[in-house]
Amino acid sequence: MASDVLIFDDVNSVSDLANFISRAKTIEDDAALFVARGTALAVYVPVLVPAELGQGQYTILGMRVHRLAQPAEINASYSLSSIQDRLARMADSSVEFSLPPVEATARWAGISVPLSGWEEAGTIADRDLSQAAQAGIDAVAQALPENPGKPVISQIRQRIWSSTIADQTPALPMGAAFAMHALGFLSTDGESRVLKQGAWHRISNGRGHAVLRQSSLLG
Repeated sequence: MASDVLIFDDVNSVSDLANFISRAKTIEDDAALFVARGTALAVYVPVLVPAELGQGQYTILGMRVHRLAQPAEINASYSLSSIQDRLARMADSSVEFSLPPVEATARWAGISVPLSGWEEAGTIADRDLSQAAQAGIDAVAQALPENPGKPVISQIRQRIWSSTIADQTPALPMGAAFAMHALGFLSTDGESRVLKQGAWHRISNGRGHAVLRQSSLLG
C-alpha cells in the first residue's frame, strides 16, 4: 500500500470520518491528528486547547477509531479543511483515502496520549453529560460580549469549560461533556465509562472518546 493512501474497511467508515471531521470543524477549525497502528486509525481533534501550552486549566481532545482494510503506520496531523477536501474528491463507493499533501503544524498534536494502561474510574449517564454540555453552551453564550476577539473567546471558553461537572466522581471538566456532545458521541439512554491513566482521564463509549489532562501537567 502506498504510504500516502489509507484503505478504509468500508464506505461506512469513510462516512463516519467525514461526519467526525465536519463536527470537529464546527468546534475548532484547526487540525486532526492521524495515528494508525495496523488496521486501527485513531483520529484526534481539539476541543479545548490553550492559546499557548501551559496556559488554561485543561487540554481536551476528541478521538474516534476507524477501521482500515489494510495495515498502515502513520502519525501526522492535517488541517481539517484539507481532510474535507480529500474526502470530497472520493467517489461514493470509494474506500481509498489519499492523505493531504501537506502536514499541519498543531502544538497540541505533540501531546502523547496513553494508548494502554487505562483503569476503570466510574461511569456517567449520557443524559448527565448532555445536560452539562448544554449548561456550558448557555454560559458561554451569555458571557461573550458583542464582537469578541479570539483571545476573549478563548479565555471565556477556558474558564467555563474548565468548571467541574456537578456531583461527578472523579471530578471532570464541563468541557469533556461538551466534547462528547458536540462530536455526536452521546445517546438518549446511554452510559459512558470514565477511565484514568496517570494524570489523564478518558470518557468512552461505543461512539467515541474524550481524552483530557490538566494543561499545567502537560509536557
